Amino acid sequence: MNTRWPRSLSCVIVAALSSAFLIGCGRDEHGRNCPGHAGKDLSGRTVDGSDLWQKKMRCIRLEGSTLTGSVSEANLRHGNLYKARLTGASLENVDLRDADLRRADLSSATLSEVDLRGADLSGAALGRSLLTDVSFDGAHLGDANLRSASLTHVGLADADLRGADLAGATLSDSDLRGARVRKADVTQASWENVVCPDGSRSTPGGSCLDHLTRAAGPSEHRGHAGTRPG
Repeated sequence: MNTRWPRSLSCVIVAALSSAFLIGCGRDEHGRNCPGHAGKDLSGRTVDGSDLWQKKMRCIRLEGSTLTGSVSEANLRHGNLYKARLTGASLENVDLRDADLRRADLSSATLSEVDLRGADLSGAALGRSLLTDVSFDGAHLGDANLRSASLTHVGLADADLRGADLAGATLSDSDLRGARVRKADVTQASWENVVCPDGSRSTPGGSCLDHLTRAAGPSEHRGHAGTRPG
């Protein structure tokens, strides 16, 4: 049986499909904001880090903004920092749990005691950054650039590092237990006292190259920023 759709209904279907296609293509054009919670909106601005010092600004919107200087003791949890520019910035004791930092630029930035658990840093640039006592446990770092970065006392348990660039990075006293590292570039990366993705420990003067398969099941260790593997 040959079913013919009424012309008006066909037009409605075509319009709906077109709208869905356009929405799908543009779904990554903006960062994620807190649903039902309007945080302070500083999107697209140049923000001096001192303006955020010791501030509780959960759900802050810094999408496409440029952050300069230093930020200390700030609560920016669930913040929208999509495509934000933090090149060379200094963050100390900052809460960025579950924040959206996709495609953010933190090249040559200095992060100390920063909590990024559950944050999304997919495609973010962290090349040549200095990361000390930072927690990325459960964070998304797929396709992130960590080339030549220094990671000391960094938690990456259960983090998603698939496709990340860690070439030339220095990892010491850090925990990658349960991390997903498929297709990650670890060329010339150095490993010192590191818990490898499979739960084993890097050998003295050795590496995790033969231990990059993720351990089965949930990680038994979920450290916080500043936790050194025992």
